[in-house]
Amino acid sequence: MLELKSENSIERSLDDRANIILQTCENLVVGDQASYTVADTMMGELKALSNGITEFWCNTKKSSYDTWQGIIEKEKSMLKGCIKGKPILAGKMSRYKIAFDLAEQKKRDALQLEAKNEARLKAFELAEQGVDPVAVEAVMEMAEEAVPMAPMAELRGKTSFKPSYEVRMIPGEEWRIPKDLLWPSTPAQIKAIEAKVKAQAKFTGGKPVDGFEIIPVQTARRRTI
Repeated sequence: MLELKSENSIERSLDDRANIILQTCENLVVGDQASYTVADTMMGELKALSNGITEFWCNTKKSSYDTWQGIIEKEKSMLKGCIKGKPILAGKMSRYKIAFDLAEQKKRDALQLEAKNEARLKAFELAEQGVDPVAVEAVMEMAEEAVPMAPMAELRGKTSFKPSYEVRMIPGEEWRIPKDLLWPSTPAQIKAIEAKVKAQAKFTGGKPVDGFEIIPVQTARRRTI
């Protein structure tokens, strides 16, 4: 307790001296040798006071920095579960979503096929009734074109997935890399080329590129609203 009071006293003393010397600096008029000498002396006092203030706070700053570092480490340790958990969940959700969307696409394709078959059956019945074949064919084409696009069910949730790609250069197949891409000779160049191929894949929808493995992935995003 005495040490704390002493530190508080020193702090107030330094603060008072700093305010006093600032006021003196503001009020001093340098107009002759005497006042110039006073200003020169005060410059030395300013430097000494500045050093004293810095020294006074040195231990506190170090202690605060060590505390801050400890907090950062605790924060990192606590966040590990969240950081590691996110890609685990995202991977599971993404795999299920891909399977779900594929199943829904198959359902929609089946419904469309069924509707087209019904249109063809009606056209066949018209042909059986002796309707002009040209008219029957026209009716069948119109019926198939008029088949409505069956809506796809969607998973409900605030997590959305953006299609993306992972790109890896295939070892031993560098010779297959297209000539418009720089021949990789360093890890940095390999990363740069993979990034370029990834950008191309996003634009082309994952079109194959010789010498590279292009893997479709989905990036998870969580809406806050």
